[in-house]
Amino acid sequence: MARLARYQSAFAIGSVLTVVSFVGATAYSQWRLSTLDTLSSTMASNAIPSIEYLGRAGVAMQRLRRLIYDGVTIGASPAALKQARDLLQDLDEDIGQYLQITPLAGEDELWTALRGDLDRAEASANDTLQALDRGDRAAAARLLDTRLDPAFDVSSRTMLATMEFDVRTSEQLARDVRTLRRTSVRNIIVLDFLATLVAAATALVAFRAARDHDRLLRSHGALLADRVAELDAFAGRIAHDVLSPLDTVGFGLALASRSADAGARAQLERAQGALQRVKQLVEGLLRFARAAGATEAGARCGVAAVLHSVAADAQPAAQASGVELAVESPDGLEVACSIGVLTSIVQNLVSNAIKYIGNRPVRRVTLRAKGSAGGACIEVEDSGPGIPIELRQRMFSPFVRGSHDGIAGLGLGLATVKRLVEAHGGSVSVRSRIGSGTTFLVALPLAETPSSAGAKAPPA
Repeated sequence: MARLARYQSAFAIGSVLTVVSFVGATAYSQWRLSTLDTLSSTMASNAIPSIEYLGRAGVAMQRLRRLIYDGVTIGASPAALKQARDLLQDLDEDIGQYLQITPLAGEDELWTALRGDLDRAEASANDTLQALDRGDRAAAARLLDTRLDPAFDVSSRTMLATMEFDVRTSEQLARDVRTLRRTSVRNIIVLDFLATLVAAATALVAFRAARDHDRLLRSHGALLADRVAELDAFAGRIAHDVLSPLDTVGFGLALASRSADAGARAQLERAQGALQRVKQLVEGLLRFARAAGATEAGARCGVAAVLHSVAADAQPAAQASGVELAVESPDGLEVACSIGVLTSIVQNLVSNAIKYIGNRPVRRVTLRAKGSAGGACIEVEDSGPGIPIELRQRMFSPFVRGSHDGIAGLGLGLATVKRLVEAHGGSVSVRSRIGSGTTFLVALPLAETPSSAGAKAPPA
């Protein structure tokens, strides 16, 4: 038992560790996936769009610069001026889109510098385009040399530095994603392997515990079988020892009846009849014990005779309790068991019915038998208080009794009935309703007829 207790403790601990390991592996996986999602989201929604907007803005700035330079040197047509203003608007929109993105870590200073440099570049470009609109190429040339070129150069450098920062950040994020994925896969494999080892160890503990438990059950069953065999042998010896004094008592009653008067002789004959039934009961139980509960080959007895003899024996107890006994049984009905076994079955049921009938206004116990195809049904019906439903489920177990104060008993009667009936291929059941009485039903196989027995006998 101590070993099984250790197995149970180990199994409980192993089960907890198995659950914790698998939950831990799942939690770690989810955490790493969440980190990967964050890195990927940063790349997709921040670094890559920033590079895209800055790249378009840089291209627009170079094209705008070239159009303004051409307009100053060779003159600008209205179409060229319109194209330049469109590029200036595109540049402003791309930079505005870029500035709406949340800055990456360390990008704040570049973001501020780019905003100021581009404002100056756009202002100088706008002033130069206004001069070209007026046809004042000389003023436009001065603005180009003194303001536009320096502003565009500074803005280009700031834009290039910002773009390089975003590219480096994107590269670093990509490296982080690859590293995180590689380490996550490795760690998840390790965690799953450890969790599998824990589960396998727990399964091994469970297997060994189940094997030891089965071994213990087999040992316990063998021990119980030995004890039952010992008890059967003991019961057989006791029954055998009881028969010897009964023979002496029977011989004494026979001698006494010869010299007794008519009244005494009637009482002595009743005593002899009761003694004979006791002998039949003991002999039947003795044969049952010797057969280890198996049906005695060829055993048979008449049901009606047993019911009437049991009722006659129980009559004094029934009269003392004010109970009316009735027997309803057809003649010729025979079951496949000895007289002693059937007497013990019915006697236990009738004795219980009389003892537990209680203070009922109608006090009646009926012994009833009827035949069916292949079997006989014997009923013992009483008008008692009924049996609670919770007691019906365990009343056929040994030493189980209801709450009956002042009534002697060990709770073995119904257990004996169940064992005897089932040992002879039958079944026992109960119908009961609180306040309306109880009926015990015993089903036993019919005794073989001589014709059927002869048909089953092997040829000589």
